[in-house]
Amino acid sequence: MEWIAAIGTIVIVGIVLAGLEWTGRKIQAQPETVRKWIHIAVGHWVFLALAWIDQWYIAIVPLLFFTVVNLITLKRGDGQMNQVERVSYGTVYYPVALALLVMLFFEQEPMALVAGSMVLAWGDGLAALVGKRFGKTFYTRGNIKRSFEGSIAMFLASFLVLTVTFLFYELPSWLAVSYGFLLANIATLIEAVSYRDTDNLLIPLTIGALVAFAL
Repeated sequence: MEWIAAIGTIVIVGIVLAGLEWTGRKIQAQPETVRKWIHIAVGHWVFLALAWIDQWYIAIVPLLFFTVVNLITLKRGDGQMNQVERVSYGTVYYPVALALLVMLFFEQEPMALVAGSMVLAWGDGLAALVGKRFGKTFYTRGNIKRSFEGSIAMFLASFLVLTVTFLFYELPSWLAVSYGFLLANIATLIEAVSYRDTDNLLIPLTIGALVAFAL
């Protein structure tokens, strides 16, 4: 049954991806916007996996599948999520990061898995969307340009999803809020200084590790 559930998660994610691609074309959204819709949506795969699958080595299979698929589509330039201004390996790093989280935390520390995934999905996703739409004050690191507005969105979204995650796993309110605040700052700093799309790896793994070993 678990293998069937794993295949089911692949089908569901595939339907979501197709739906977002279709919607993006229908409303003529920019490829970068569609890419971030997908970025946010895919992070919620962890809830399907935790609900339907018990073994990490089965849960990791869909992520390996999408790593290969994303790499192939990236090389071929298929889909709106790959029609961006520069070649971006973020779509490959994303399932790789989730796969590492699953290997490390799926069975013993699910809170760390959820925390890392949700910060990657909502924090990093909204940072890009808000920065692109409302960014007016920018800072640079080398040839990487980011906006303060995007960083604020990164912090607020991360703080919210972390606090909700900790409360869901029944941590005391004061700890949920204070640790959510601390980790949101760390995630925002990582997003601000990371090179290109490496934040898709660094953010979830750092947050997952800090949650697992400190809470």
